[in-house]
Amino acid sequence: MSLSTEIQYFILFTVLLILPKALLRYKIPSALTALALGFATTVALGWFQDDQLLLMLSRLGITSLFLFAGMEVELEELRDDAKVLLSHVAKVVALIFIIAYVTHRITDISYRPALVLALGLMTPSTGFILNSLKSLDISQEQERWIRSKAIAKELVAIALLFFVLQTESIEGFAISTSSLIAMILLLPVAFRFFLKIIAPFAPDSEVTFLVLIALLCGVITTKLGTYYLVGAFIVGMTAARFRHFIENENSHKMLYSVSFFFSFFVPFYFYKAGLTFPAEILTWKGFSIGVLFLAVILPLRYFSITSSIWLFLRESWKDKVSIAIPQLPTLIFGLVIATILREKFSVPEYLVSGLIIYTIGSSVVPWFFLRSLPPESYDTSLVQK
Repeated sequence: MSLSTEIQYFILFTVLLILPKALLRYKIPSALTALALGFATTVALGWFQDDQLLLMLSRLGITSLFLFAGMEVELEELRDDAKVLLSHVAKVVALIFIIAYVTHRITDISYRPALVLALGLMTPSTGFILNSLKSLDISQEQERWIRSKAIAKELVAIALLFFVLQTESIEGFAISTSSLIAMILLLPVAFRFFLKIIAPFAPDSEVTFLVLIALLCGVITTKLGTYYLVGAFIVGMTAARFRHFIENENSHKMLYSVSFFFSFFVPFYFYKAGLTFPAEILTWKGFSIGVLFLAVILPLRYFSITSSIWLFLRESWKDKVSIAIPQLPTLIFGLVIATILREKFSVPEYLVSGLIIYTIGSSVVPWFFLRSLPPESYDTSLVQK
């Protein structure tokens, strides 16, 4: 018996918004649960294929997530830690180019998609990591270094991704670059107009404004041939420059509201990603490649981070596991790169499959080595019987 569209949506919203949270007690990231639910829906039910509502919800999820990641960028903090961060980022960039070269030599793909694949393997998913930190038992200093390193690496990765995707032609690169520069210059003007003309007469409208601008800029950068995350991240960084958002009595409320917004919508992004990856893409060869990536790349990334701690943060050496492990998940960036590889470069499916397996593994394994905060307790004795 077929179910009406309304019933299908009700089942989807109920399961997608509750089940991933319930499974957190078993250290299963909610994003992976949503991804698995999407894949299972395609295989078992065939619902929501080419569904426009889910497409819009997923776009809201990914743009609001990178909006939040951009708002977390503190340029003063990055400048204070520039020596450590620059040395670490330089090391990571060198590894990205080496991995891309090796991949190009041993597979039948050209250097450009190999470089995109290397970005998917080496880039931490900052939004996912920052959202996960609040559930970990770590100090403020450890959180600061995790945030700084993850943000610095993602900034460089986004710049590299933009460059790689736009170097197909000089004309396209010029148009995209000039459009991006125009966006960076015009966004502060739009923010000032909003703060001066609209915000004083529209209380609590800041989050709505941010999300809509992030979605618009995400669509623009997608049309330019990059991806939603580029535009949304730029909007977040622009918002972080305005003291109205981060240095007044409502600053925590603002970040919390954006965090709450993306935590509600981002499961739809992962669910949509699970829907769009066909079952035939997950092959045994791809699984083997994914395991190989986990066995080689994950330890390489871990020792890259700990070596920087040894050289520049010797006083934090005893906390190396607590600082390094949370930076390993690549879930969101990895899925974005997998989509780009499939749609733009048409690379062999076993490499896309391997990247997906690696992405899932890198986002699950680390959390078994970290201590989580104890679950919240609720006093039910006050509830009247």
